[in-house]
Amino acid sequence: MLRLTCLVLVFAVPAVADEPPAVDAAPARLGVRQFPDAAMIDGPPSARELIDAREEFEARYPGVLARGRTSAGAAVLADVLIDEAAAEADRAVKWLMLAEARRMAVASGNAAAVDRAILQASATYEFDAIDEELRSLKEIPVRLLAPQRAAAFAEVAEKLAGRAESDGRINEAVTALDLAIRGWQRAGLVPAARKAAARYQQLTASP
Repeated sequence: MLRLTCLVLVFAVPAVADEPPAVDAAPARLGVRQFPDAAMIDGPPSARELIDAREEFEARYPGVLARGRTSAGAAVLADVLIDEAAAEADRAVKWLMLAEARRMAVASGNAAAVDRAILQASATYEFDAIDEELRSLKEIPVRLLAPQRAAAFAEVAEKLAGRAESDGRINEAVTALDLAIRGWQRAGLVPAARKAAARYQQLTASP
């Protein structure tokens, strides 16, 4: 939890004007946690378990999740939480971290972080990853994204469309391609938009 420990220290100090937080500055590392046994993949934790997980996380890193409610905090914290969740041994805390990272990624328009959070979660928990990622991407306002963010959004949506198509979920693939087209258009990348549109038409054409 190196970077999260650093965030706690940074957030505990009053902000200095025009001086961004040094997220990667590294205090002493916390005790190393062991990975959970990779025996059986189970579903996400219950609502009761998540309440306890939030209390546990807040006890370890007070105020960190609250910082993710601002656009600047969300932009920084999403990737940090995903990185740190990889070594988290507590299943409920791990899910909480990835769920919060996904929420922050949506808020900051970071589709790549959405994808990372969901793919990492799907390696530990049993849930509909395609549906969850599609729902999250649909919450991102593509028309407000900067061109670079929009291109990243389109790439993630196209990858999701490919996974959905491979699983035989054509409706989800079509929806993801529609998002990809919008992302490429917002990024101003016409050839990529046309390519995605051609695949969209193939999937939606009458047999």
